[in-house]
Amino acid sequence: MKRKTVQAYTFLSPFLVLVSLFYLLPAILTIIMSFTGLDATFQWNFVGLSNYRKIFLDPNNGLILANTLVYIFSAMVLIILLDLFIAIMTAYFIRSNAWASLFKSIIMLPMVTPSVIYSILWLWYLDATENGFINKVVHFFRPSGSPTNWIADYPMAVIILVEVVVALAYGAIILSSAIRSIPENQFRAARVDGASEWEIVWQIIIPNISSHIKFVVMWETLGLLTNYINIMLITNGGPLNRTEVWALSAYHKAFVDQQYGYGAAISVMLILVVFMLMLLFGFASKHVRAKGEKEND
Repeated sequence: MKRKTVQAYTFLSPFLVLVSLFYLLPAILTIIMSFTGLDATFQWNFVGLSNYRKIFLDPNNGLILANTLVYIFSAMVLIILLDLFIAIMTAYFIRSNAWASLFKSIIMLPMVTPSVIYSILWLWYLDATENGFINKVVHFFRPSGSPTNWIADYPMAVIILVEVVVALAYGAIILSSAIRSIPENQFRAARVDGASEWEIVWQIIIPNISSHIKFVVMWETLGLLTNYINIMLITNGGPLNRTEVWALSAYHKAFVDQQYGYGAAISVMLILVVFMLMLLFGFASKHVRAKGEKEND
């Protein structure tokens, strides 16, 4: 038994080394850095909890936190609703696998497009002059109207829309695969009993894929919390911090203001939030599973 254990660790050792170097060590260094006043001089002078105290005293962090909550909640609701709609359409109502695959391939394009190219396209769509794509469309139907500065007037709506379009493919593909795995006899039995298509969706499809929906919610929430690339490229947190979210704030403090210690402290706070969310999702899933087993007994 001990020999097998040694062999297993021997085979895993390259993977464990890589995980330690590229995941564990950076996390440890980030935590250590958060207790220092590290800046452009790269002096690791210990400052204790000063950076964390600064987070709570910074007047802008209240707005940044509110932006983050609005951004995540709004984007998550839209993502889940659209994921469900697309998955049900492509896996249940569209019987042709070829057409369903074609549609899913199309919605995957924003996800596989480099962020720089994707953001440039959005900047062209939302350009404030008459050369912007959306302004051209609006002008076609309303020639007398003046161009709209979409990013300045609706910054939060813009970044939510951008992130929703990117995130659609992943959840939709997972949920559509889950729907296709539902035994066909459940649908046949429901139709024999006279169930409508709407009743089949609510009473058969949704309950069968509930665990997959929870996974998509968890995955997308963590992604929205930590991803800021598209926001940085399109609005850079502006105008007037109206789209500054927590992850982007850590980047700005560390790499723009060169307050590396303070940026690390913001990142640690973000890591703690992510960790607590993972525990919360795990506890909720365990509770629901235990409740279901109890009802079955």
